[in-house]
Amino acid sequence: MVKRRKIKKKKTKLWSKPSIYKTVDGKQVQMDSTWEVIMAMRLDELSIQWERDENMKLPYLSKAGRKRNYIPDFYLPAYDTYIEVKGYLTESAKHKMKSVLEVNDVKIIMLKSLIEIAGFNKDVL
Repeated sequence: MVKRRKIKKKKTKLWSKPSIYKTVDGKQVQMDSTWEVIMAMRLDELSIQWERDENMKLPYLSKAGRKRNYIPDFYLPAYDTYIEVKGYLTESAKHKMKSVLEVNDVKIIMLKSLIEIAGFNKDVL
């Protein structure tokens, strides 16, 4: 019997460009996109403390009903609010965010353009 080789799926190209952001206190934080860097800069400009941690996970159910984990872009501890920066919203991403809100008692602000990021202020919190 001949063993068949598993064919690895080719990774699709990311829509975003990963970047490193240096916080006001000098820490280096890995960002998934330049829009997230711009959001971090905006939060720092407004003197809003934010956190980003890959261990911070919110459970949700996929379209197939499987348990998954959502890792938020930013958490604002003083406001107990999460921020998601999303330039391109797929049907899958819409389902995920809806499920995250249904499964968890959390506040999530979704910013969908650079104009929304630039106009973000404490009034929306």
